[in-house]
Amino acid sequence: MDTKIDLSTPAVGGFLRSASRSKEERLNPFPWYRKQLEKGAVLADDSYGGWHIFGYTEAQTALRNHTHFSSERFRNSGNMTNPRPSILNLDPPRHTQLRSLVNTAFTPKAIRHWSTRIQEIVDELLNSISINNETGETIDLVSTLAYPLPVIVIAEMMGIPAKDREKFKRWSDVLVEGPSSLTPEIIMDLMQRKQVAREEMRHYFYDVLTKSQHPEHSLIAILLEANLEREKLTAEELISFCILLLAAGNETTTNLITNFWRCMLQYPQALEDLQHDHSLVPSAIEETLRYYSPVQATSRIVTEDIEFYGVEMKSGDHVTIWLAAANRDSSIFTNPDTFDIYRSPNHHLAFGHGIHFCLGAPLARLEAEIAIHTMLQRFSSFQAVPAEWEPIISGFVFGLYSYPMKIR
Repeated sequence: MDTKIDLSTPAVGGFLRSASRSKEERLNPFPWYRKQLEKGAVLADDSYGGWHIFGYTEAQTALRNHTHFSSERFRNSGNMTNPRPSILNLDPPRHTQLRSLVNTAFTPKAIRHWSTRIQEIVDELLNSISINNETGETIDLVSTLAYPLPVIVIAEMMGIPAKDREKFKRWSDVLVEGPSSLTPEIIMDLMQRKQVAREEMRHYFYDVLTKSQHPEHSLIAILLEANLEREKLTAEELISFCILLLAAGNETTTNLITNFWRCMLQYPQALEDLQHDHSLVPSAIEETLRYYSPVQATSRIVTEDIEFYGVEMKSGDHVTIWLAAANRDSSIFTNPDTFDIYRSPNHHLAFGHGIHFCLGAPLARLEAEIAIHTMLQRFSSFQAVPAEWEPIISGFVFGLYSYPMKIR
């Protein structure tokens, strides 16, 4: 079996970095980011012939410049792991056409209409907890709230039956998974599982899209109506859009909520301030996004030979943009390794920048805000529970598989 990594793999820099990390570094990758930033904002990686961008200004520039830094990462690749075209790996004008389909459904104003339903779901999930007023209760935050909330919300927004939510989680977990090592057997097993998950999702959404009836105002109904009226998407584009909405609709929010409480319990003064003043919740969420970015990296392909901040990049070069490193850049953020819920301004790149800025950012923020406000209102005490944390193994996602905490 060939042990060489196929360089057509998207985000290959993050892929290789994931495999080389120890468990401790997956739990805390930030010293590595600091070390790289000290070396330079843009660094070459001879292990695969690509580039790493760590600096904030450089990352923002690359994300904004879709002409020279293309998102079409699969156009020259025949790798078995490649998904069909989706909005994430397209450039304008097709990207603009696809994004316009659901833009109106994801504006902050449109998302606010979901507030009541999100509150109901949070209440239902927290009502399942039985708490002894004297001793409190230890819960796993991930399985109790952080995972089911966004899965239920995105499923309802798409008009998907509740019985299929577990499939959603299983599929999205595999899509963001990275290799635990670079041994050929582990890489091949992961690639095969990703391929199986994608094919299962394709068949599932093909069946959903060909149903005669869909819930009114669901995202799938919006996609189909827009397609009939003006856009003329291919079947593969429709299916890929649904897969993206599913995966992106829950992974980021799950890790945002989990990472928020991880920060709060690591920094008790911040939690105490928050308990005294709930109006600090939005700024605390923004600081969590900066400090423990749920998505650590993204990638691009250089479209033509260019000079970029003093380095010569060649057409076809892979570029890994480390959002989490940019969010710790001391040239932009004062005391970047300090968690500060009063930080202002806080122009982090956790949701990206430019035309690929995360479509679901308003939804992720709203779900996190409602979940956190409700927990602060219901419970008076939050404590960390000693546990052996298991970090998510991924080239670009940062979070934990479970997070035990004690509440009263």
